[in-house]
Amino acid sequence: MLKKRIFALSMALLCLVSSVLMLGSCADSDKDNKNNGEVKNDIEHLEGLDFEGLDVKFIISEATTAADEFNSRSIYVDEDNTDDAVNSAIFDRNARVQELLNINIVVVDSAHTGIKSWIGSQLLAGVTDYDIISARQFDDVQLALDGVILDLNTLDKYGADYIKWNEEYWATSYIDALSFGDKTFWLTGDLCLRYSGGFYAFFVNSRLYQDMLQSEYGGMYQLVNDGKWTYDMLIEMISKCYKDDGDDIVDIEDQFGMLFPVWDSTNGMAISAGVKFTSYDEAGVPHNNMNASNEVLISYMNKCHELFSTKGCYSFNAPSADYEKAMQLFAAGQSMFVVGRVNFAELYLRDMTDDYYIIPCPKLDESQTQYYSSVHDAMSIYGINFNIDDTHIQAAAATLEAMAYYSYKDVRPIYFDSFLKFKFTRDDEAWKMIDLMHDSIYTDFVHIWMTSADMNKLNAFLRNNVIRNNPTSDIKKYVGTWNNGLEKILTRIEELES
Repeated sequence: MLKKRIFALSMALLCLVSSVLMLGSCADSDKDNKNNGEVKNDIEHLEGLDFEGLDVKFIISEATTAADEFNSRSIYVDEDNTDDAVNSAIFDRNARVQELLNINIVVVDSAHTGIKSWIGSQLLAGVTDYDIISARQFDDVQLALDGVILDLNTLDKYGADYIKWNEEYWATSYIDALSFGDKTFWLTGDLCLRYSGGFYAFFVNSRLYQDMLQSEYGGMYQLVNDGKWTYDMLIEMISKCYKDDGDDIVDIEDQFGMLFPVWDSTNGMAISAGVKFTSYDEAGVPHNNMNASNEVLISYMNKCHELFSTKGCYSFNAPSADYEKAMQLFAAGQSMFVVGRVNFAELYLRDMTDDYYIIPCPKLDESQTQYYSSVHDAMSIYGINFNIDDTHIQAAAATLEAMAYYSYKDVRPIYFDSFLKFKFTRDDEAWKMIDLMHDSIYTDFVHIWMTSADMNKLNAFLRNNVIRNNPTSDIKKYVGTWNNGLEKILTRIEELES
């Protein structure tokens, strides 16, 4: 099998240009206007531009964890670090963009984990030291509310109408969800490695599964393909996998059915269970859907409570190092399942002795028509500084467009198709699962903007309450605050200068 996969990798590397796969889009077809896998525009609209050696300056968040490095690495790698094939592709992409536009890409590391708290006041004061804000969605999305991020629908006013976000290299549906009315501030897509690999998934120890469950349930991948991978099945399975280490105490030394870090994964699993954080009226105005009448939300929270009440589930509640510990225990063979993100295979499972499957997070039940996935909320979003002059706006817009395009053409085939789907998987069926998840990425307005201070940390609600036994009561405590917060956000966006 190993020789077969090595040969396949060699063939894949020889065929990278011709085998580029379509960028996954949001599963909500009403908000999806992708181009069926074809890059129709190419970048002829950028040819002939000459910015005469202008510095185009990115401000980025400090990478404090291995996962955060995906964000800074997406924009820039030093020439001394190009021994890795992905890094080499990123370095070459930047060189190509610089040559195309006659610019210099300059990166300013903020030395802070969140940009907003550090440069928000600077941008409000009119600072022009940064052209492009490479922000983290979680910390920085609300910078747009301060009027310091350029409305990208106004680029034509500055002679800078270069960004074509209906093309495959931009995550059009995600950008739509970030936007409101005729205002669009943030972009993401293939330029962000975390968008390509930071979506939530379950890892399954294939040796344990084959030994303990396969004779009863059949192949794990087939269960997914048949639409039978649900919370009820997960709960049933983990109850059959728990083994005490002999001390009659449920502790970290036991073998578990599931390891579950109770933190941001609860939001990601909610999306997978079909929870919609937003409803849209006929005019396209978003409304908060996190309320007690949201039956899918209540059912999801009840299932999570049942999950955590099952003896074979071991939860980690500390938000600092919970994922790392859970993945280490999974890699050591102490659990059938663990929830994480697809790129955790690269970060934590390189040396795992047992093989593992990668599958989507469970559906709520079999009546759910499809699987959904979502991306971790610290992924990169890109905006342009409102304060810079027309020439710098033109250069910034052209740079983002060119970098996104060449990320799709030259970086994605190596990172997504060869590394993520091949090097860090253990069987060919995992490729199909990764495609399935990436092609079903979903988000909506409230899901993205819930980290805003106006929303009173709605993002932490599921993290703190998902295993409690009275979800309706918990929701009713906060729903008024959330509704008022959303109204404030929409009002602030409407009042921004166009």
